[in-house]
Amino acid sequence: MRFIIYLLSLSFSFCISSASLSADDKDPVEGVRVWTNSKKQDLTASLVKIVYVKPAKKEDKPRYDVTFKLKTGKKVTFDLELLSKPHKDELWAWLKGNPYGVAKPTPPYTWPTQHNGNNSPKVEYVKYDEERYAHLYKTAHFDFYSDERLTNSTISKCVALFDSIVGAIDSLPLELDTIPSGDKPRYQAILLSTREKYMQMGGIHNSGGFFSSGENLTVIPFESLGIEKKGNNWIFDGKNRSFSTLVHELTHHSTSHWLHTPAWFYEGLAEYMAAMPYQSGRFLFTNPGSSLSSDVRSKYKNTVIEDAVFPKGVFQMKHPEQLLTITYEGWGGDLKKNLTNGSRNYTSSMILAYFFMHEDGNGDGHNLIQWLHEHRAAAASRKDSELDAIFKKHILRDRTYKQLEEEIKTAMGKKGLRLEFAP
Repeated sequence: MRFIIYLLSLSFSFCISSASLSADDKDPVEGVRVWTNSKKQDLTASLVKIVYVKPAKKEDKPRYDVTFKLKTGKKVTFDLELLSKPHKDELWAWLKGNPYGVAKPTPPYTWPTQHNGNNSPKVEYVKYDEERYAHLYKTAHFDFYSDERLTNSTISKCVALFDSIVGAIDSLPLELDTIPSGDKPRYQAILLSTREKYMQMGGIHNSGGFFSSGENLTVIPFESLGIEKKGNNWIFDGKNRSFSTLVHELTHHSTSHWLHTPAWFYEGLAEYMAAMPYQSGRFLFTNPGSSLSSDVRSKYKNTVIEDAVFPKGVFQMKHPEQLLTITYEGWGGDLKKNLTNGSRNYTSSMILAYFFMHEDGNGDGHNLIQWLHEHRAAAASRKDSELDAIFKKHILRDRTYKQLEEEIKTAMGKKGLRLEFAP
């Protein structure tokens, strides 16, 4: 408690002002405004989220922590009870209509140039789990299993990525609230040495991994990671090493609590993260457009579907109208029946997600961010009748789909990726 009070006093100390808003002023809860603590000290900031914190011990009381973002971009978190009663009441009322507790982000939005995770994270070998027939390892955020005992070097490389992905996504100004907190379960993943075992666990034909929300589990076959057996050991092959599939599935895992996210963004964000350069716990976001364009070109080079997907150096992107309206059932159906069509869905959605994050409007992702949070709030409140209006307001913005296609084509052309649109 002493540390929380210290944070609160530190945060409020520089912005006490006799001219600040009183607790009686009826400002919107979301957006930059003045908040007052129980000592009548003021904080100018925007609400980020409210999180229920489960007691660590039986004698401890449960509490709600509130996080605010200062004008500098710094975030401060403290016990909700330290606010003044009028402002506590406001937040309790807001929370009833926003059960996820996450507020719409407010500009300015700061997009990272990189995220530096721990390249030598702590990992603990726990035991051989008889139920899963696999070895169990613990990391900061994950319980992960492997049906074969891995070398220390291989474990270290996996763990560095596992624990870095949640921080990398959390560094984006989308405010997806990825890092487990309160009573959220730890993430779980299992690596499987054979394709046969992967399919037995529910793997889809033509897929390189999958995430099961029901089991809170990411499942990846060794072959998707470039893990091969050399002698008696399983190690990364220096030529075939790839983390893209694991990044994709772990992105799903980290954002799985966004239950109402449409398929195009859910898959597009995962592909976007997989396209960003990664090495030893470090994600680079320096030039995401160039990274994405390079990923698209290299993904299909020397593959059986290269000519169908990338004829004459031009990527055949799905029409945005198809992507923005496709259901999860339709997505899965495309993947099962046709590798070419399924693959185009993933890459096309990655381009679409990138466009709305970095090229659309002012190029700061504002329209996408507002749509994402308004869509989630309406869907969670079962206000499905409002979803189309929210989509038109923030995504289409009086544009036709043909106009949207031209904007995407022009923006990606500047990043070195030539596009055509096809069904």
